[in-house]
Amino acid sequence: MRKTNRAGSRLLIGLVFLFLYAPIILLIIFSFNAGDSSAVWKGFSLDWYGRLFRNRLIMESVYTTLLVSLLATVIATAAGTFAAIGLYSLGRKRREALLTVNNIPMMNADIVTGVSLCLFFVAFFQGWGSFARWFNSVQSAVELPERLVLGFTTLLLAHVAFNIPYVILNVAPKLRQMDRNLMDAAQDLGCTWMGAFWKVMLPEIKPGIVSGALIAFTMSIDDFIISYFTAGSSSSTLAMAIYGMTKKRVTPEINAISTLLFLSVLVLLVLSNLKEVRQEARERLGAARKPSGLERARQRFSEPRYLWVRRGLAAALACGFIGVVGFLSYVTGSRPVVNVCSWGEYIDPALIDQFEEETGIRVNYQTAESNETLYSLLKSGGADYDVIVPSDYMIGRLIAEDMLEPLDYSQIPNYGLIEDRFKNLPFDPDNQYTVPYTWGTLGIIYNANAVEEEITSWGALYDDRHAGEVLLINNSRDAIGEALFYLGYSVNTTDPAEIRQAYELVAGANRRGVFQGRVMDEIFQKMEGGNAAIATYYAGDYLSMVDNQAEGVDLAFVVPEEGSNWFVDAMCMLKDAPHQREAHMWMNFIASTEANLANMDYIWYASPNGKALELYPEWYEEEYGEPLDMELYQIMAAPAEVLERCTMYQNLDAGTLALYNDLWTELGI
Repeated sequence: MRKTNRAGSRLLIGLVFLFLYAPIILLIIFSFNAGDSSAVWKGFSLDWYGRLFRNRLIMESVYTTLLVSLLATVIATAAGTFAAIGLYSLGRKRREALLTVNNIPMMNADIVTGVSLCLFFVAFFQGWGSFARWFNSVQSAVELPERLVLGFTTLLLAHVAFNIPYVILNVAPKLRQMDRNLMDAAQDLGCTWMGAFWKVMLPEIKPGIVSGALIAFTMSIDDFIISYFTAGSSSSTLAMAIYGMTKKRVTPEINAISTLLFLSVLVLLVLSNLKEVRQEARERLGAARKPSGLERARQRFSEPRYLWVRRGLAAALACGFIGVVGFLSYVTGSRPVVNVCSWGEYIDPALIDQFEEETGIRVNYQTAESNETLYSLLKSGGADYDVIVPSDYMIGRLIAEDMLEPLDYSQIPNYGLIEDRFKNLPFDPDNQYTVPYTWGTLGIIYNANAVEEEITSWGALYDDRHAGEVLLINNSRDAIGEALFYLGYSVNTTDPAEIRQAYELVAGANRRGVFQGRVMDEIFQKMEGGNAAIATYYAGDYLSMVDNQAEGVDLAFVVPEEGSNWFVDAMCMLKDAPHQREAHMWMNFIASTEANLANMDYIWYASPNGKALELYPEWYEEEYGEPLDMELYQIMAAPAEVLERCTMYQNLDAGTLALYNDLWTELGI
C-alpha cells in the first residue's frame, strides 16, 4: 500500500513538472529550428543564435536591461535598507501603518503603477518646462533645459520606485529578530551610530539585505509593463525588445534568447544551491576543517588595519563602474539620433544598419501593438518619437487632433518616387503630413484541406459549418468592418443601426461557438500548424505563412467578393519632434527604390514606390536565381480589378468611435 502511494505521488509530481516545463522544452527545441516557424520543424540549425548576437537592437536592449537592473538594485537596496531601519525605530502602531502603505505598491497591478508613473513624469515635465522658460527669461547666467522627455533616467527612477518596497519587506523581519539593545550597547561603548551600524546591525540584517537585492534585481530584469510606460522612445529593455519581436511571429530568434535567459537562471540556481550545500557541509565539519585560502584572505582583510585597503577597492570599483557607464552613455548619446516607432517585423533590419553607416545617425527603433495602442501612448505623453508609421484612418485622426508636424518635402526628394495614386488620399488630402510606407489588402486566409469549398465570401466567417475553426481578428474596426461588407453597408458608415446590425452578426456567431477566439499575431502559429481553418489577416502576412505551413496544410488567400479594406501605412512626424532634420533624412532613405526593394522582400508588403514595385520581379530573380511566383506577387500587390471592390478606412467621428469601443467591449471574447 505504501509503495502504491509512493508511486502515485511520484507520478503526480512528474505530471506537475511536465506541465510546468513542457512549454520551455518545446521552446528550447525550436530555438534550433532551421526554419523561422515555431510550429513546423525544418531541421537542426544554430543560425538563430548567430543572428541573435548580430542583432544590434537586442544587444543594446540587453545592455540597457543589465545597466538599469544593476543601478536600480544598488539604489533601491540602499534606500530600502535605511527606510526599513527608520520604520524599525518608530512605535508599533505607526510602523505597522507605514508597512501597510509599503505593501500597497507590491499588491497593485503593474499596469496601474506604470500608467501612474508615466502621468507623474509627464506632469512634472510640463511644470518644469513652464518654470524653465520663466527662469531663462529673468536671467541669463544659467540656462535650464526647457524640454524634458521620458528616457533612461525616468526608466531608472521607475525601477527604483517599485523595487524599494520589496527591499523593505525583506529587511524588516531581520530587524525584528535583532536585539535592540545591541545597538545601544555599542553606542554606550563609544561607537558612533554609523560605526555601530557597520559592526553590529549590518551583520545581523545582511541576509535580509541580500534577499532584498536579489528580488529587486530579478524584478527589474523581468519587468515589462512599467518599463513600457516610462522608457520613452530612446530606451528599450530586453522584455520590450522581445515583445516587439513577437508582433508578427514568434521566431526561433526569440526562442534562442529565451533559451539563453532560462539557462542563465538555471545556472544561477544551481550555483546557489551548491553554495548552500557546501555551507551545510562546513557547519557539520565545524572547527575540524581548516579554512580555505579564500576564507583566510577574507579573514585577514576584515581586520581593522586593512580598512583603508577595503575602502580603496570599493572606491576603485565604484569609480570604474561609473566610468564605464559614463563612457558608454557618452558614446551612445553623443551621436545624433532619430526615434522611430513602427510595427513588429515591419522593416529589414539591414536597412537600419545601412542608414546608420551612411549618415552617422543612431536609430532608436521601437514597435507598437496596434494603431489604438500607439494612439493611447501618444495621448498619455509617454512617447516622444520623431517618426511613426500609423495606418490611414489613424493618420486622419492624428491630423484632426493636431498631433502631427507638417513635412518639409524639399528634404525628402525621394518622395517624388511615390506613385501618384498614393498621394492626396482622404487621410492626407493636401499631402502635408505623410510619406507612404507600404500598402496592401485585408482578406480571408483559409486551409483548403480543412474546408469543403472554395471560400469567396465573408459569410464563411459566420457559417455554423466552421464552428470552432474560425479566428476572429482582434481589431474592432476590421472585425465589424468585415460584417459591414457582408451586409452590403459602407465600411465607413456612421449609422448606429447599421453598425449594431453588423455587431449582432459577429456576436451571434460568437454565441453559436463559430469563433475559436480573437487573435492578432497568434494567427501565424495557428494557421501554419493547422490549428484553425479560417482567419482574416493581411496579404503580406499570408505570404509569410505560406513558407512555414506544416505538412497537410494548404493555405489560400482571397479578397472576398463583397469587397474589403485596402490600407496604406505611412511615415509621419510627430508635432514638435525633437529631431526633425534626422526624421526627414530617415523618411527620405526609406522612400528610396533600393530600400523599398529590400523591404518588399523582407516583409512581403507592397511598396508605394512605383519603380520598386515594377522592378521587384526582376530583382527577385537576380537575387534568388529563380523567377518570382506571379500569383503570390499579385496577392502582395493587388491588381486594379481587386482594388476596385476595396475601400480605405476613414477616420470616424468621436461618437461612432465610442460606439465601436462599447460594442467591442460588450463582445467580450
